[in-house]
Amino acid sequence: MAQWYAYATWHQMVPFIIGMADNSGGYAAWIATPLGTRGSGARFFMTTPDQRFPQGATRAAQQADFDLVTCTNANTVCKRFFVNRNTSDPAASDSWGGSQYDHARWLSWSRSGSAGSANNGPFTFFAKAEIDMLQAEGQFRKGNYAAAAALVNITRTACGPGGVPAGCAPRPSGNGQTGDPGGGLPAITVFDATTPVPGGADCVPKMPVNANAAGAGTVTCGNLFEAIKWEKRVETAYTHFAGWFLDHRGWGDLPQGTPYHWAPPFEELQSRFRIGAQIYSVGLGNPTGFSGPSTYGW
Repeated sequence: MAQWYAYATWHQMVPFIIGMADNSGGYAAWIATPLGTRGSGARFFMTTPDQRFPQGATRAAQQADFDLVTCTNANTVCKRFFVNRNTSDPAASDSWGGSQYDHARWLSWSRSGSAGSANNGPFTFFAKAEIDMLQAEGQFRKGNYAAAAALVNITRTACGPGGVPAGCAPRPSGNGQTGDPGGGLPAITVFDATTPVPGGADCVPKMPVNANAAGAGTVTCGNLFEAIKWEKRVETAYTHFAGWFLDHRGWGDLPQGTPYHWAPPFEELQSRFRIGAQIYSVGLGNPTGFSGPSTYGW
């Protein structure tokens, strides 16, 4: 379990997903750039009204807004779920996975546990927000859009640190750690499958369109279902193993060419007279065992 909360090496958050919260135009420009050169130059920077991300118009401002040293003591709630790192970025390369942002929500548990011993003590394993979003997805698929939106709005609209934005409601107890920030985003009040989420140019989440097309990719405001997916991604990150993979497989959001299944041991293949090329098996109606183009075109 502890390795899921390991922090030093691989909590960097891929821009494809976290960029859906961006309102600076940086994500839209990034999506419009050919895939192979999206990592060139400076690492991905974004601004967002989502209060679970660091706030500020510059990297320095975001680092001042939330410093990791503030959430390393035992049983401490971090001010944000994500941090704009103040250490060196990964080596410069043409990598579309390069990002300035790390996931930090569970850092205090990784460093000091619940009572001062690293990786020890109670921790969030199955968040209430996950149950809410599972129910919200079911309600959405049944056409009960108002019921789905009510569940989404629990974490979507809850206050960020310091009661931001003014007039928002605090996160209800039971949705993660007491004191966790919410999104502080405007409530979804139109209940259907197509209307964009509120916020205009500041809408969260944004939805990539033709995300792999060189020079043709763009973004648009997501609908209620995209809001469900956004809350589940943000609220359940690093609470369990392979969560994003399993969700994206079900939603059709896996990048093209991703294996649908874990690679089985070669003995399992041989006992079933499978060839080595079938290491990722077959299934889901796809004879190759790999995903096709995703919802977003990547």
